[in-house]
Amino acid sequence: MKTHGARPPANTAAGRDADLVIAGAGCAGLSALWHAIHSARRDDRIVVIDRRVGEFDDRTWSFWGPPTAPFAELADRSWNHVGVVFPGHRSTQRIGQARRGPSANRAYRRVRSRDYSSVILAAARRHPNVQFVEADIHSIGETGSGGGVVSTSVGDVRAPVVLQSVRADPGADDATVRHPLRQHFGGWEVRTERPLFDPECVTLMDFDAPQHNGTAFFYVLPTSARRALVEYTMFSAHPRSHRFYDDHLRAHLDALGASGYEIERREYGVIPMEDRRYRQCSSDHVWNIGTVGGMTKPTTGYTFQRIHEQTRRLVAAWEVGAQPTPARPVSTRYGLADRTLLHILHHHPELGREVFERLFRTSSIDDVLTFLDERSSIVADGRMIAGLPWKPFLHAAASEFGADARQQIPMQFRWG
Repeated sequence: MKTHGARPPANTAAGRDADLVIAGAGCAGLSALWHAIHSARRDDRIVVIDRRVGEFDDRTWSFWGPPTAPFAELADRSWNHVGVVFPGHRSTQRIGQARRGPSANRAYRRVRSRDYSSVILAAARRHPNVQFVEADIHSIGETGSGGGVVSTSVGDVRAPVVLQSVRADPGADDATVRHPLRQHFGGWEVRTERPLFDPECVTLMDFDAPQHNGTAFFYVLPTSARRALVEYTMFSAHPRSHRFYDDHLRAHLDALGASGYEIERREYGVIPMEDRRYRQCSSDHVWNIGTVGGMTKPTTGYTFQRIHEQTRRLVAAWEVGAQPTPARPVSTRYGLADRTLLHILHHHPELGREVFERLFRTSSIDDVLTFLDERSSIVADGRMIAGLPWKPFLHAAASEFGADARQQIPMQFRWG
């Protein structure tokens, strides 16, 4: 059942409208809904709130993993070859050939938002206890009587637990942010008059692109020789106008030799790439999921698979009426690696292209993906780091290590 402009469900228990409220019906919210309707509490009252709830073809999510990865079966396309391009250098490699280990049976996959939302919403609508409220969300907080509350344009909805993906945690504003970078992009899904693309290979990063005092590259997901999603992506502090991305996409297609093409769909986005540490819970009864719950990998922007691990764990806690277990901590070496790369991209953007070129020239694409999954060995990490420009990395790592140490020193013991 959908509620359009009507009041949310009336109280059916003291101070309670539902057993679970999910605020936000994007990737994270729908993932939480999926786990909830497949839990032992699938018949409890669940309310999903967002401005719009539906099957919208407005974005795609890409990830790498085996066929058993969460929602991999919804991928409309997968690729076994991944390429990177630099001025004067191109490399294409087959991924996932290992028989065992973290890279075994790996493929690069794409899930469309319309397919993802369609499957989850269809399953949820078979549960009469699940209600959708289409409304603006004004605030999310505690009720003061042992629960969470979502205030909306059509009234308040209360529940013992609120899973939310729409509001930055209030504590995040107080967190130290040394590198406020963004991954910002514009993309066109195009159909060209003549064949331009290799339908068997994803171009993960094509750095033969204007850098604009940042780190910039083209990204290509082809579905045929004449059809692909082409994106121009930048790592920098400030997003640009839609026209900026469009101009670069047009120039890139011209450089590829596109004599004519039709733009079937456009997408633009901004993803945080920063060292801010996000809290898992705003309070005892409001739990954060998705990007606001810290699930975006700081150095890549990839979020899709990390979200499902988080929502599965949080719904499992709700299922037994417990506080969630702590999020899996990022190991010291991966955390330091993320912050070191962010330091370089922030303070020395002119080195960005060189860093990625050295990385992909000296390491296999499978090894890089395993490192980004935070499942690599120390030996493999050592080989990878050895191929990078050591002076800027050593300086950046020392700076980040020192900044981390200073944050641990009580204020009364700091100089100045």
